[in-house]
Amino acid sequence: MEPSKVLIADDSPLALRTIEKLLTEAGLAVVTARDGLEALDKVVSDDIDLVILDVMMPRMNGYQACRLLKSEPTTRGVPVVILTSKDQEGDRFWGLETGADYYITKDSEPQRIVELVRNVLAAEGSRPRGRAAEGRRTSLDILSQVNDLLDRKLYEATILSEIGRVARGLVAKDETFTAVMSLVGRVADFAVGAMAFVEEEDLDVVLMVRRPATPAVVEEVKARLLDVVVREHGGAPFARVVARLFTPSGGPGGREEKTLDGFLTVPVTTSDRLAGVLALGGRRVARMSPETVAFLGQVANQAYIVMENARLFERVRNLSVRDSLTDLYNHRHAMELVSVEFTRVGRYQEAFSLLMIDVDDFKKVNDEYGHPAGDAVLKELARVIKETVRTVDVVGRYGGEEFVAVLPHTPHGEALETAERIRLRIHDHVFPAGERKVHVTVSVGVASYPSANVDSPSTLIREADKALYRAKEAGRDRVA
Repeated sequence: MEPSKVLIADDSPLALRTIEKLLTEAGLAVVTARDGLEALDKVVSDDIDLVILDVMMPRMNGYQACRLLKSEPTTRGVPVVILTSKDQEGDRFWGLETGADYYITKDSEPQRIVELVRNVLAAEGSRPRGRAAEGRRTSLDILSQVNDLLDRKLYEATILSEIGRVARGLVAKDETFTAVMSLVGRVADFAVGAMAFVEEEDLDVVLMVRRPATPAVVEEVKARLLDVVVREHGGAPFARVVARLFTPSGGPGGREEKTLDGFLTVPVTTSDRLAGVLALGGRRVARMSPETVAFLGQVANQAYIVMENARLFERVRNLSVRDSLTDLYNHRHAMELVSVEFTRVGRYQEAFSLLMIDVDDFKKVNDEYGHPAGDAVLKELARVIKETVRTVDVVGRYGGEEFVAVLPHTPHGEALETAERIRLRIHDHVFPAGERKVHVTVSVGVASYPSANVDSPSTLIREADKALYRAKEAGRDRVA
């Protein structure tokens, strides 16, 4: 029976001869090498059963040679023993990190080295010997592959670093999402991308159209993403799903995608719990390499962390500017927005208006139905006002049952029309009050700038308050 063949690589002639003699006397065939590069060349060109690598060698050290052998399909099954004169945790860590199967020090008893080699070879006895000659590659082939791998690793590290830099440079949630997805687009060319954020019973989905795609394709990406999230979440439906769409200007062009030819999802988990999902759709997604798909796992995790930080920052910021009951802007921030708009209008010679909205006889609601019912009415009323005004308009809670609406680019006549729409909508609306339903009305005061009696934000607020008082004096449920 042909003896097993062991390769020993060590730049110390004495150590090399000692181990060679030890293994030869044990009945093994021994091949020697003076550095990692020579060892690599001999392993890929011969049927070696076991490799013993010294750590410190010229040209290529033992760790590097081990990593190369373990990255090459034709040699990754060959067991590797790292041999060093040091017995430190760092050496053991790097030896195992680079794929080494075993670790032993030079000062070990000779019999221990022989026993280790014999045990390894016995365990590997079932492995077929003799790789086909046409399947072998030269060390130069492997080095070329490694150079490509290093280039890719540098590229991947750069992408991950760029995503991390987004976290340091941006705080706005929407801007962060756009920047992160643009970097994802450098890894995988997609037409429609999305990120889903799972929060117990709520799901927040943000989509980006990066290349031309029909609305049907966008909807299919969203629907398939929701299916994946629900399945990964255990099948339970979400109580609330919020989806938003971004279409960045000046992005790549190309032929419009009319069908979803490729779709990929990458889940993100934290503490064994589904936290989010990255989804990519488009014809080029279907042609992604396995290496790209694998790298997207790292990208998805990094992107989720960056986006979650931005979402957390926005929540903290909202706590300082939002009313906790209605989620409208609070009194202080609403007044700041009035000042900002006043300055802008003065600079560009435009008009804007302020509505002061007060619930009529709201004390009766609290007295008859209780304060929890009153809170429910205020919360619903805030929603109705927001739905009635334009997206550019800003609604805030002035205090108690009083609200304000800032209407940019709106002269006095148009502001009166908006106020009347709000009044009518509330007049006709049925509000929940515990287990019962109630009707409420509002009075609205309107003030605009520029106007004769307004020369500052405070006078604008004063005029709106005066107009509200007139509406109350005239019988309530009206606009003044």
